[in-house]
Amino acid sequence: MSLQERKRAVKCSADEAMAAAGGARARWPEAVLAAAAAAASSGSSPGARCEARRSRCKRVVRRCVGAKRMRRGCYAAAKNAAAATSSDVARRLVRRRTVALRKVIPGGDAARDEAALLREAVDYVVHLRAQVNVLRRVSAAVERSTILRYAQDREGMCIDWNEDHGVKGDQKADL
Repeated sequence: MSLQERKRAVKCSADEAMAAAGGARARWPEAVLAAAAAAASSGSSPGARCEARRSRCKRVVRRCVGAKRMRRGCYAAAKNAAAATSSDVARRLVRRRTVALRKVIPGGDAARDEAALLREAVDYVVHLRAQVNVLRRVSAAVERSTILRYAQDREGMCIDWNEDHGVKGDQKADL
């Protein structure tokens, strides 16, 4: 298993654990767990599930950025048009961003209105932040244990070398 595959598997496992602990008031945990169950029944790996979601998110971001570039020209045309008011432009902008948010948030398409969608998004972001903190702590603990293991191995090497060469007491050599 490559490093990328391991990273994806850890990320997807963390997503599923976060969704399992997510609580009943939000819809996104149900969507994440349903997608995981569907992928598990089809026999795909956690990395493949995560990769499909990642590619979907990249498409949404590309679409939003491309639309933003196109809209710059539309805004100039809208300013010149007498029929387009600032409230119409704002309404269109909110609608486009709402559609993009629905695609990014798991279970966002099931939200009834913008307020429910924003609650889902806030809840999802809070859980993502908690997930980042947990993964940072796990990473730090693994790093500390690796450093400690390396130091112990190195100390063992010094002891073995000292014993092999007849060095005793305070004459011990450091490698």
